[in-house]
Amino acid sequence: MPSEETIVSQIKDLLSNHPNINIDILFLYVPEFKILHHIIEEDEIIQGYCIGLLEGSKEKLSPGKWLVLLTNKRFHLVQNPIMRSSHQHIPLEFSNIKKITTKLGWFFGQIQFVTPDNTIRMLQIGRKDYSFFLPYLKDFL
Repeated sequence: MPSEETIVSQIKDLLSNHPNINIDILFLYVPEFKILHHIIEEDEIIQGYCIGLLEGSKEKLSPGKWLVLLTNKRFHLVQNPIMRSSHQHIPLEFSNIKKITTKLGWFFGQIQFVTPDNTIRMLQIGRKDYSFFLPYLKDFL
């Protein structure tokens, strides 16, 4: 399990080309970042992230915003709602993903993950978040 400082450092590295994003405010408004050190493994390196709503074809996913985190080993779908005591975590192994599709509308983007037993759509991704995350997905599209 990596330390909180390691997670902060990896996120700062991702945001090095985005000086207008304050890391402290990001961690304040996205509580999922605060629990990542409990979720990812020591040898995983964060390569990208985005925030949106999730919808599953087979299972009912809890409402509210989710963090999709791309590491060098897998995708992590994480939700840490303020009103609940526990977080939700859905790991998506690269080998289980059949297809990833993306779509950009006027205001929001959408990413769809197709696995053998489920289709998970991430909806209402802000245009800036979508544009930030899309280059990291190029190997999967």
